[in-house]
Amino acid sequence: MQECQFCEIASRSKESEILYETESAISFLDHRPVSKGHTLIVSKKHFENLFDVDQDTLCEVMKMAKLISIKINTLYNPTGINLIQNSGEQAGQTVFHFHVHVIPRYDDDYNKRLGIEAQKRVRSTNLDLKLTANELRLALRN
Repeated sequence: MQECQFCEIASRSKESEILYETESAISFLDHRPVSKGHTLIVSKKHFENLFDVDQDTLCEVMKMAKLISIKINTLYNPTGINLIQNSGEQAGQTVFHFHVHVIPRYDDDYNKRLGIEAQKRVRSTNLDLKLTANELRLALRN
């Protein structure tokens, strides 16, 4: 396996501002933060993305994301917080080790960008929604 910067941080062979850790997850400040308090929560064991991570580790990462979010909210009083998990290059994943971003928001710039993107979205027909729902329901049964 190629060197993984998040594995290096989890093993303490690469320096980072570690905030909190458990047996299976670790959190640290993003070295290229979007905003003050931008934190990454990563699995200590290497998983490439959401599709690879086991349930127990996934739950531990999300519990830590909630804890970090609560502390950021109390300490810095942002106007909102995003939890973002990117799986795959086309989804914006740049480090191929499972992780979740906790991004505090302090203004409405992000909300404005989302509004602009939302205006580009096209409403699906009821038939398209029914067909997609039926496909997903069938897949969920198997």
